[in-house]
Amino acid sequence: MSITGYWVVMPVPASVIDEVVPVLGPLIAAQAASDAGRRGLERWLRGGLDLPDVLELHDLAAPYLLDDHLDLLFEVWGAYEKADRFLKSACRKGYPAIGMAYALGPERFSAVPGWFGDFVLTPHEVRAALPAVEAALALDPAERAAADRRLHELLDEASEENAAALFDDLVPTWRRAADTGQGLIGAQAIPC
Repeated sequence: MSITGYWVVMPVPASVIDEVVPVLGPLIAAQAASDAGRRGLERWLRGGLDLPDVLELHDLAAPYLLDDHLDLLFEVWGAYEKADRFLKSACRKGYPAIGMAYALGPERFSAVPGWFGDFVLTPHEVRAALPAVEAALALDPAERAAADRRLHELLDEASEENAAALFDDLVPTWRRAADTGQGLIGAQAIPC
């Protein structure tokens, strides 16, 4: 059996953020605060998790973290997917947010708040994080080529379109949310 992992980052009104924070926020915070999470993150930040350690990186990133709340995520996504463009990337037998983390490396990817692509941010938090997210994705052509190679090392079944979405859609999505006073929901999902 094969899985398809998704990463969706979508601007939503502040009222939606207020509704989902009590549900999703504690899960994300608990993963980040766990002993295993802190130790794994420290190891990754020191450069201790590379391609041979992919399973450890998957475990650390917890791509299944929000699976018990897919109904809530699908409800939000369905309600706001036509409002404007957003980041949506999929990969058969892979997890796009983990692929992006691996491709950018820990220093750059740590600019993205939350836990490995899972976050619920208020409009204020979106605006505060925007400069760091823009800087993290400001790749010159050589850096972009290297990041793209690393992405495909990990996500060998990622289409060019889905790979490009990771690098090209995060900053515009973030800017749109900041410019319109919206919050952001970022979530990995593995629909059954």
